[in-house]
Amino acid sequence: MFEPVRQDAPSSTSIVHRGALGMAGVLFQGMSRFLTNLIIGRIGGPVVLGTVATALSTAQLLSLLWPSSTGSAASKFVARARGKEDFEEASAVAAHLGKRTLQATLILACAAIPTWMTLDRGNLIGGLYVATLVVGYSGSSFTRGLAFGSSQVLRVTKWDVLTSSLGIAGVLVSLYFGARGLLLLMPLAAAALLFTAVCWPWGAHGRLPPALRREIDVFVALATAGTLTSAGFLQVSMIAARLAGGREGAGQYAAALALATPLSIVAGSLSLVLYPSMSEAYGRGDHAGFRRQTDQATRFLALVMVAVIGALVLCSRSVISLIWGTDYAEAGTLFPVLLAAILATTLGVPSVNSLTSKAQAGMLITTSASVLGLVVGVATWVLAAPHFGVVGVAIGYLTGAAITSGIAFASAWRQERQPWLGLVARIGTALAALGALFAIQRTRSLPLWLDPVIAAAFCVSWLLLSRTDARQSLTLVTQRLRQK
Repeated sequence: MFEPVRQDAPSSTSIVHRGALGMAGVLFQGMSRFLTNLIIGRIGGPVVLGTVATALSTAQLLSLLWPSSTGSAASKFVARARGKEDFEEASAVAAHLGKRTLQATLILACAAIPTWMTLDRGNLIGGLYVATLVVGYSGSSFTRGLAFGSSQVLRVTKWDVLTSSLGIAGVLVSLYFGARGLLLLMPLAAAALLFTAVCWPWGAHGRLPPALRREIDVFVALATAGTLTSAGFLQVSMIAARLAGGREGAGQYAAALALATPLSIVAGSLSLVLYPSMSEAYGRGDHAGFRRQTDQATRFLALVMVAVIGALVLCSRSVISLIWGTDYAEAGTLFPVLLAAILATTLGVPSVNSLTSKAQAGMLITTSASVLGLVVGVATWVLAAPHFGVVGVAIGYLTGAAITSGIAFASAWRQERQPWLGLVARIGTALAALGALFAIQRTRSLPLWLDPVIAAAFCVSWLLLSRTDARQSLTLVTQRLRQK
């Protein structure tokens, strides 16, 4: 039986160690989704890929309407209780959030059927497939957050790797036996359901005081609004691409999105680890450590992601041609735009965690920022999509993501008085140089073999510009690994 909170589970495990384990599990999740898109796209073509990707986004979007936020709540409130060494409270939190997850999942699974039938013009069987996937995604989101909050990272990572591998194998077997279309979603749904069943807090029990129960429910409500208008924005963009470009355009958008979104794995895994760690620090009253974690995480993400995303932008023509082939030419235009959006989102993750780990006022800031980003993004779609098609959808997503992340970043910078002026100046310089190099590539039609040379020069220049942060990050990682 799975015990969500064990008194012998250490809460002081190295962030680096937990981050490495968490990244491994999230990496396998991302790889299973990427390989599913790649196999379907290469075998079935853009039209089939567009249909499957839209169904996946619909299921993910619906699971954001409460269940995914119960995972965030478990990560925060279980970790906070552990920081106080109140293990009975931690168990009661897990029990309460498990009940809320089941209630929400039942409603959302029922809603998935008419939602998909509306998008796909009456496909009832497809609606049942999407509903099953909603159940799997909802349960796995909650149990994963709970595992990180209760410091059971190794256990959840092992099951992440196993179930994601089974999902990939199931897709391959289904393709081999001739399955096409939405039936290919079922192996992924089965893998998510298995993960949920194994990691569910069956041993959790206890009742929460009314005040704490209200605090948790308000947190989940605010987190749902914020997540829906941030992470949900990405899923809505896939649906918008389907409406703006049809199945063919949605396939092109899905191909570019499938290559861009795995980069958010770094930020996603770091968030799973950083969030409970911040909550523990805040629960202990360690405000200096709390502030230091935000700074270190932001600098590390900037160091890594500017280099990686910059290189991919400069090599985007080669990457699309190599992975997707000649049928996905338009994806080459979409890919750099979506990469820029992923970079903006990633750089704001530590700031979002910082704001939401503290008082509910932080939740209001991030939620308001997400709502504003969504509104501006949708307005951009309305104006740009009729003229530019799926490219207009990508531009709208970039605009909204930049606004959402920028507000969170600026708020954390001001509240914590972070020393980020030099960091912001370096990032701005790097992005200006990246834009200039990209424009030269496209306007002068430089040969493809020059792309990796230009990308390498950009990465070296960025690392030299950020050499102080690079040394500090390397020292920190080395120290943490030695502690293990």
